[in-house]
Amino acid sequence: MRKLKAYRFRIYPTAEQEEMFRRISGCCRLVYNLGLEQRRTFWRQYRDTQGRHISCAGQRREIKDLKAEAAFLKEVPAHCLQMALVDLDSAFQRFFSGAGGYPRPRKRLRNDSFTFPDPEQIRVDVGRGVLILPKFGRTSRDNGPIRAVFHRQLEGRVRRVTIGRDGTHWYASVQVAVRVRRALKPEGITEADVVAADRGAVVPVVTSDGALLGAPVTTERDRRKLKRLQKQLARTQRGSKRHLKALGRLRAKTAKLTRRRRDMTHQITSTFAKNHRVVILEDLKVQAMTASAKGTVAEPGRNVAQKAGLNRSILDVGWGEIERQLRYKLAWHGGVLLKVPAANTSRTCAQCLTVDAASRVSRDRFRCTSCGHESDADVNAAIEIRRRGLIALGLRPRPGLPGLPVEPSAPSTAPCETREKEKSGTQPRGAIAPETVRA
Repeated sequence: MRKLKAYRFRIYPTAEQEEMFRRISGCCRLVYNLGLEQRRTFWRQYRDTQGRHISCAGQRREIKDLKAEAAFLKEVPAHCLQMALVDLDSAFQRFFSGAGGYPRPRKRLRNDSFTFPDPEQIRVDVGRGVLILPKFGRTSRDNGPIRAVFHRQLEGRVRRVTIGRDGTHWYASVQVAVRVRRALKPEGITEADVVAADRGAVVPVVTSDGALLGAPVTTERDRRKLKRLQKQLARTQRGSKRHLKALGRLRAKTAKLTRRRRDMTHQITSTFAKNHRVVILEDLKVQAMTASAKGTVAEPGRNVAQKAGLNRSILDVGWGEIERQLRYKLAWHGGVLLKVPAANTSRTCAQCLTVDAASRVSRDRFRCTSCGHESDADVNAAIEIRRRGLIALGLRPRPGLPGLPVEPSAPSTAPCETREKEKSGTQPRGAIAPETVRA
């Protein structure tokens, strides 16, 4: 079975190449916005006159007439313009299926990207460290090959290449088709293959083995700098050169934090996918959990500032992105992702299964009011999540059935051992050090 995979490489264009990048992305953005306006405003007139709806194929055929009206579009590769309309059609398909919102117009500095979809016109020369694309290195009269840093070996057959800007840097996303393992059969799963993860706002991921993975991305220093850059942008006049410079500095900072978060998430999810066959998570409604608490004018919310800080911490560690990456990476390695109900996982004792909110002494400590079991609160929750997952997989008996004993999960060996190791500067076995994640 084959699936699509993308490799992202940093590219270093010359001044002439970067100017061409901006022109191609601007033309693709124009075609995208014109296609969006056509579908949004004139779809009813088109249906009444032509007897059919506006389609992607029909819009792509109209590019030739558009080039006759705007001669500068002839300087741009035709496939890039066509892919802009393909992206628009995909956005509408996601909207009608309920997977996304209504498509919005693309904007400068935010949507600076374009795609080359023809594999016959793409050449990735890892040895020379260059990328050869239409208008870039295919002939002696174009802009020359693009210098790139291939930090990883490409696997699979190249399908397409997307050039895009992230902050002040340019990147090439190379999509390839690779072979993946077959899905894991339920009868082949054992308890040793199963691990659970508890997602938190301070420590992004805590496993049932006691490992603490990742660290918060945005520090207090980063938040102060972001606030300062936002104030500098607010003092400028829209459209001026100072406004563009201030906007560029702000986007460069946010892009840096985004890359830091992406790197941390990929390290965590790759560790799970390579070392475990089944990963169990809580079924959290992240979108509802991060909703604003400000309420309405008639019914104002309470503790709005505290809720906003919690929302910021949750979004900073990327709970939803961790789940998304785990799902497809486990599928690549033949594993599965299982979600269990999240109710009372942080209040249930992993030793005696007693549910009591008073057992959660603090954010870090859990001490059962019934049996006295004491451990790290997040590790205790991860063990309970794993127990629920094992029950769902049929590897443990369901509690409450007559004649079937309830086998509690093994508690941690020492009270608060994991948290003490974190405070002392040493990481548990299998954890990723924050310095490594933040690099």
